[in-house]
Amino acid sequence: MSLQPTAILVVGVGTIGQAWLARYADTIPLPFQASVRGLYRSQQYVHLDKNSVPSQGLTAAGWQHSGDILTQLDQDIREHSQQHEQVIVLDLTASSAVGQRYADWLRAGAHIVCANKYAGASSSTYYEQIRRISRQYQRHWRYNTTVGAGLPIQSAIRERLHSADPILGIEGNFSGSLSWIFQHYQPGDQLSKWLRAAADHGLTEPDARSDLGGLDVARKLLILAREAGWSLELDEIQVQSLVPDSLAQVSSEEFWEHFEHFDAEFERWRQRTHPTAQKFCYIGAVERNANAKPHAWARLEPIAPSSPYASLPAGNANFVIRSELYNANPLLIQGPGAGPEVTAAGIHTDLLDILQQL
Repeated sequence: MSLQPTAILVVGVGTIGQAWLARYADTIPLPFQASVRGLYRSQQYVHLDKNSVPSQGLTAAGWQHSGDILTQLDQDIREHSQQHEQVIVLDLTASSAVGQRYADWLRAGAHIVCANKYAGASSSTYYEQIRRISRQYQRHWRYNTTVGAGLPIQSAIRERLHSADPILGIEGNFSGSLSWIFQHYQPGDQLSKWLRAAADHGLTEPDARSDLGGLDVARKLLILAREAGWSLELDEIQVQSLVPDSLAQVSSEEFWEHFEHFDAEFERWRQRTHPTAQKFCYIGAVERNANAKPHAWARLEPIAPSSPYASLPAGNANFVIRSELYNANPLLIQGPGAGPEVTAAGIHTDLLDILQQL
């Protein structure tokens, strides 16, 4: 265990960042001389001293403007490292630009905890580069909240592998927004009604096509496939998009103005493919096929009343992990799979894990 002070630098102080600051950083003393020393958002940042109340930094007068906030963060990582402090970056953004900096930050002396899926779902070349640098420089990269928020999905996969129990398949309803929509939808409903309701509850991205297109589910599948030790690329995952072709290329504003087209196209698809189905769930799955290569897909599936997906509370997730030892009776993990509070809890767990290993 390191006796060095640890500087925590928080990138992204939106919903998740504010939840972590208020629930954990402010109220639970961080161990091992760790303290929040910087907050970063868009083109602004603020430095905090060791005795500051972290969330008060959100309204502090010391915010400074930076034309390149990531360059400023690069500099802050180097300065803390040069002062013989440990550095942990919390990436609570969804930014690809932030995710592209991980390799540099690890080399510069930082450890990383992230809710950002970019690095874990990037090209295998970049993913392996981050892994290699982490080993070479003895850095820690934790990303358990990228899939399932605070649910212990990735730790369950790692435990099976550590027990010499290879993973055979992983399945789940990976999208909180699509799960909520289809847990409410009944045949004959206008699906757009539930899409609008999900947006009004803050469950979708500002452009709901990000949810409907299935890409977020594919990214999560890719992260878990790699955790299971499989080589896979994002474009190798078969993804069913629920976005009508007529709305795929229009602006976000035009989508919401004309999304009644969504109802007609979805109803035609339902009548053509599953006319008697009463319940649906958007499911993602990856499994090892006969030649030990992974096969992955994400699509809307009809579900029986007896299915675990049918009885889930709205917004909850169900994940199934099959291994050689847990095949006939697979591991089941259920619970809230999204939301700022449970994600903040998962972030804090990852942070404490790193602090205990320094």
